[in-house]
Amino acid sequence: MVTAPDPGPVDEITSLLDRVTRSTGHVALSEHKRMELHDAGPTMATTGASALVAGVLARSADRGGLVAYAPLVGSRESGRYVVEVVVEPTADRDGRLYDRVLVAAVELVERLGGGWLRLWAVNAGDADDARSLDHGFRVERSLIQMRCPLPLPPEAARGPAIRTRPFRPGLDEGAWLITNNRAFASHPEQGGWDLATLLEREKEPWFDPEGLLLFEEDGRLAGSCWTKVHGHADPPMGEIYVIGVDPDFHGRGWGRALTEAGLAWLAGKGLTVGMLYVDADNVAALSMYRSMGFAEDHVDRAYLGQFGPAGGETP
Repeated sequence: MVTAPDPGPVDEITSLLDRVTRSTGHVALSEHKRMELHDAGPTMATTGASALVAGVLARSADRGGLVAYAPLVGSRESGRYVVEVVVEPTADRDGRLYDRVLVAAVELVERLGGGWLRLWAVNAGDADDARSLDHGFRVERSLIQMRCPLPLPPEAARGPAIRTRPFRPGLDEGAWLITNNRAFASHPEQGGWDLATLLEREKEPWFDPEGLLLFEEDGRLAGSCWTKVHGHADPPMGEIYVIGVDPDFHGRGWGRALTEAGLAWLAGKGLTVGMLYVDADNVAALSMYRSMGFAEDHVDRAYLGQFGPAGGETP
């Protein structure tokens, strides 16, 4: 049975996400979607609120247990939506359940007046490309997860020497936001953060201010490297979560130096695997990371489609 919209019991959805993550070896739902799930409360798709969260659920016909979940986030005002489809592999060996859930999400967008729908797929391959095309999407963006062994060998650390300090909650938020938003002015996820967004991350159980390394130059915050420990992953990993350098300080090699500082901090925590995400079209960053010993693990991919009578300009 497919229901839409229906936020569903958060605990039941979280249990499904955890099962799929263990089964596939890949995180079943992106971090911000998990945060939106826990913050959504009773929000429904029919409210027309500027921050829309709706759930498409699929339950087993015989046992009634939850076997698929697709959170739809967006707003009628913007006509832009994002969806991820999570399906328990043992319940969808032929892919038909995935198709039904995705169709339900598309139909929901159409009932809301139409718009652009972005579909994210974890560990995407040729089959995902073909299926998305069949549903009216096109490939928009590929995000590569790269991993490296820790600690870095001495020959891989070629960045200039810098000195960093840890983030101070309650004191450094303003400076960090200015530098981050300048560094990611055109980035679809990381740009345009406000204080509320940053404070939400600071409340996360994984947040460690000691692992958010700040680099200052000429009395300004020139850049930062924010790390994140995935202690429950197999194997445990240390992520370069957000790394950015203010555009005024580009060309000095500080992006590499901050990456090295972050990886050294993670290695100091006893982690043996480093990880980060990079856009597939960011040739310069890919070349730098490969020279540091990173290799591609898998690709997450975004697909874009326009559904219904409205949609406006391409997002």
